[in-house]
Amino acid sequence: MPHCPMKFQYVRRRLAQTGLRILDIGCGNNSPSTTKRWFPGCHYAGADVQQYNNSDEDVAAMDAFYLLGTDGSGYSAIPEGSYDLVILNHVLEHMMEPAPILAAVCTKLKPGGYIWIAFPSLRSLSLPASEDETLQFCDDPTHVYLPDLREVANVLLANGVKVLHAGRSRESFLTTLGDVVKLTKRLLRKILTGRFSGRGLWYLLGFEDHVLGQRRLG
Repeated sequence: MPHCPMKFQYVRRRLAQTGLRILDIGCGNNSPSTTKRWFPGCHYAGADVQQYNNSDEDVAAMDAFYLLGTDGSGYSAIPEGSYDLVILNHVLEHMMEPAPILAAVCTKLKPGGYIWIAFPSLRSLSLPASEDETLQFCDDPTHVYLPDLREVANVLLANGVKVLHAGRSRESFLTTLGDVVKLTKRLLRKILTGRFSGRGLWYLLGFEDHVLGQRRLG
């Protein structure tokens, strides 16, 4: 069975499997087809400033798509109070002023709906640069803002969303054990070649923080 993406691990057992409506803000990198694989039959709405790294299969998997502007425009077209799950997976760090946008996104949740927000941690500033997958925050030149756990949680709390869990994203023990072996091999390679690959090491090295919230019923 394929490995469940982190953005679903904390929430998938909380969600009903019928009539599920998901809004994915920042829906590139094959996210539509991945989401439909884990939540077959869901209504999937993608929202992004462009169609980034999505195949024809991904485009076909979308039941709706909302084009957003880099200036924060486009969110008003997304229906209010309509979604059981809203995903912002590594989106905030690409926004100069994410707080007002995040506040607007909270209104898209149904009462009782969940929101998953993930972003690079403060720890990522001290991680080594990677030759492939981003590991040190500034490996990606499009990272323009370093979100803070407390700041993100406060925006949710101010907009009727209670915080269920927040902190460092972590994998299972067995996955972590495998990553330790992977890291040992990568460090040896760095000693021998001077090159380091951070691919697949996000959770072992603490690259990602997250906030999971639920919109209040009343």
